[in-house]
Amino acid sequence: MGKRLAKFRKECYSNYLKDIRVRVPAFPQEYTYPDGNPIRPVLPVQTTFNALMIIGAFPSARFETRDKKLIPVADNLAPFEPERYFDGRQTRTQASADSLDKNYFPQLGISRSEMWITDIAKVYLYQKKHLKNCRELYPEKTFTDTHRLFGKIAEASYDWIIREINICQPRLIITLGVVCAQVISRDKESTSKQLLDGKVRNINFENPTLIVHMAHPEARRKIPAWDERTRRQLKSLKPKLNEIL
Repeated sequence: MGKRLAKFRKECYSNYLKDIRVRVPAFPQEYTYPDGNPIRPVLPVQTTFNALMIIGAFPSARFETRDKKLIPVADNLAPFEPERYFDGRQTRTQASADSLDKNYFPQLGISRSEMWITDIAKVYLYQKKHLKNCRELYPEKTFTDTHRLFGKIAEASYDWIIREINICQPRLIITLGVVCAQVISRDKESTSKQLLDGKVRNINFENPTLIVHMAHPEARRKIPAWDERTRRQLKSLKPKLNEIL
């Protein structure tokens, strides 16, 4: 498995963006942070086989405050990896990683060292709130709203994530966020509430696998109803997870 993982990382790092550009023509040919740093695939480093697999949406980035405006400047170290750094104004951490460590893993009675953590889309995507700042500070540069392409990018990433799942051979997968759940389950008909119900389902990849769809940490932070809903789901899932693992 270690050799398959090493091969996957190298091939994904080298070929992922080329593949996305073919499958999603609107994705920019030159994709960089404002200073020109290339935006590259952020690949899993926490990779425990045959256990729990967490699949999120897409990586965040490291940010910097310039002229009182927050802009992305560099790739994260790894998917949902805890980070602590100074952004020019204050100490910053990776918010979604903090949320998993505080509001998901303890409730399940498991530590991040016991799982595989990844994202379905492998690169940072520019969102409107970040684009506005980048365009104001760097008016001479062109920035693409890649976040609006997330659904297409996630779909284009399907073969990569299935390959990753088959290497990991997880006993249980937890997906975070509705787009991630839709792409991996191939279910585009169910509503968010129907899909992100926290129930253990069966799904077939290379081998039969158990899967649970839950809300993303960002949705929990913004929407109290999803926060409370996910708390109940985690409480219900914990005894089942103990049996599965």
